[in-house]
Amino acid sequence: MLEKKDIEKIEKELISLDKKISKVAENIENKKKRFNFNDFIQEIAGAIILAFPFAANADIWEISKAMSKLHAFILLILILFGLFIFINYSNLGNWKVQNLVGFLPLRLVTSFLISLTVSAISLLVLGIYPGIIDNTDWFIKTVILVTLFSVIGSIGLDAAK
Repeated sequence: MLEKKDIEKIEKELISLDKKISKVAENIENKKKRFNFNDFIQEIAGAIILAFPFAANADIWEISKAMSKLHAFILLILILFGLFIFINYSNLGNWKVQNLVGFLPLRLVTSFLISLTVSAISLLVLGIYPGIIDNTDWFIKTVILVTLFSVIGSIGLDAAK
């Protein structure tokens, strides 16, 4: 049977261990990575990896041509919602939560804008617009559809590091 002195000693050691564990957890939390220039470059690279193949795909052009403006708008909202869910609820321990305006994740804004821009540029660089896609509405719908894929590359490469 343990004596009172032994029990007190064990309790002190447990308290000491608890404090050390708390310090380690705090250090890990503080070492989470803030968004920086390398993250920006990785988001661009990830967006490019998926934007160009999908921008060069004739099926994408046909789907976007058949889409209504309402469908394109709904797709845009779903892209943003999916990004929001991924960033806020996935277990990415290396990311520090950085919000704009209190609730809008910085990575959502950067990844979305980069993907949208890269998607538009990919259609221009490949000559799809104005060579094949010959009107602005069709171009915008195609950019939104290509963005669906490029945003996966953008946030995926950033998260994979």
